[in-house]
Amino acid sequence: MKTKDLEVYQANSFIESRQSYTVNEKRLLSTIISFVKPTDTEFQEYEISIRDWAKMLKVSPEAIYQIADEVTTGLMMKIVAIKDPKNLRFKKWHVLETADYEDGILTLRLDKRMNDIFLQLRARENYTHYELMEFVTLTSTHAQRIYELLKQYQHSKHRSREIEIDELKMMLGIEGKYEKFADFRKYVLEVAERQIHEKTTLRFKWKPIKKGRYYRKVEFYEIHIAGKESPTEIQERAYLESYIGEEIYHKDFNTYLTIKDIIKNKDKTYTVIDKFDGAGYDYPNLEALQKGLAKAKMQKGLL
Repeated sequence: MKTKDLEVYQANSFIESRQSYTVNEKRLLSTIISFVKPTDTEFQEYEISIRDWAKMLKVSPEAIYQIADEVTTGLMMKIVAIKDPKNLRFKKWHVLETADYEDGILTLRLDKRMNDIFLQLRARENYTHYELMEFVTLTSTHAQRIYELLKQYQHSKHRSREIEIDELKMMLGIEGKYEKFADFRKYVLEVAERQIHEKTTLRFKWKPIKKGRYYRKVEFYEIHIAGKESPTEIQERAYLESYIGEEIYHKDFNTYLTIKDIIKNKDKTYTVIDKFDGAGYDYPNLEALQKGLAKAKMQKGLL
């Protein structure tokens, strides 16, 4: 089983559904889904060497048989429910149709009613995908689910989303638990944030939103991939580029420069490259930069 380049494709309706899988149930399900080919029009029987699966989960070959037995039983019993509250409609079914084990090979078939959830997705919108090997590093069910929920928004225009706390608990399968927000923060949100940031390339920030005296929503924002610019950085870069060609005052040299470029340094200072002499002039922060721009405009009588 070559897992390095496998990706998991799922319809967003499934990601948004209520799920209460264990960590290993979700790992096995994601592994099966990653075997589905873009050209498949119906599910095949998918084979997994449990020796390879043991390496993936980093457990001993002696322990993996019992884990596989428990996990497949759990998946066979779990119900998938896709609800549409507006139209008072829902669909429910089991995710696995069959699970067989023989001679070290686990053979699985997904229920055919999952077709719209996992088949032919790349020809449609409203789906999410992620790397299997990144996902299986997560050891918290809450981290797994929040990872999936935020992956939907990593390429969106605003790369943020607000979720009602009750709705988030429903999607995590923990309705009625963690009634105190402090507990929900500590045991769900902070655990998920820490694991996702430590083990994956997904990056985000979050904050609770109050309505009246109580926290009602969680806003996840700055959703992006590590090593790539965050939404705020993109916005700031566009902001700085808009000043190219304008004049700016530098108090240390008591001179006016014409901006050729503005570079943000690793220490969060800024360097302005002068159009005419090509030299770099440093500004300690964005506020100093803005003051220099304002003074140049005042000198020209534009303010």
